[in-house]
Amino acid sequence: MDKNLSLFTQINSLSYWLLNETHFKSSVSLDASDDSFFISIKNGAESIYKHHIEDFSKKDKRFLRFELSSIVMHLLEIKKTVQESTPKVS
Repeated sequence: MDKNLSLFTQINSLSYWLLNETHFKSSVSLDASDDSFFISIKNGAESIYKHHIEDFSKKDKRFLRFELSSIVMHLLEIKKTVQESTPKVS
């Protein structure tokens, strides 16, 4: 499987988890007409995280993989913070 596709899957899964398990609103957009990728995580009106990749199809694959990996790492850190702040049920 293409590594970038795998990273997209992780980004979508983490965004869905945040949407489903928290009060955060997540938005992921791959816009072919604008040739861009955008992700946004908000808590009400407050932006928690956002990242925009312009000229998406023209990016070097290794650099794109680095950027997507960075997004995954940020989302994992947000998830970890949410899980640590949630009281555990015994």
